[in-house]
Amino acid sequence: MAMSQLILDIGKRYPEITGPISDAFAAEVNNVVVNGDFSELVLDFSGTRIVSSMAMGTLFSVYQKLRDDGKALRVVNASEKVRHLLKMVNLSEILE
Repeated sequence: MAMSQLILDIGKRYPEITGPISDAFAAEVNNVVVNGDFSELVLDFSGTRIVSSMAMGTLFSVYQKLRDDGKALRVVNASEKVRHLLKMVNLSEILE
């Protein structure tokens, strides 16, 4: 099977993923996971400065779902703050 990538420009739409924005982020990413045709989902966090604990939970559940389906998740261009949070929840392996 050829590796197909789907890249979502998260940072362009979500400079801060907090409060109600966390719900929109979760809905968008989960919709892509359910309906997308890809083997690797790449989330580009260029421009995202703040990520809530709810958004971190979304990333963790998406990572688990994709892994269970034999797919991959990568986070690129994350700020140091976002990188630190991902490391805290043991998701440093998805960072690039």
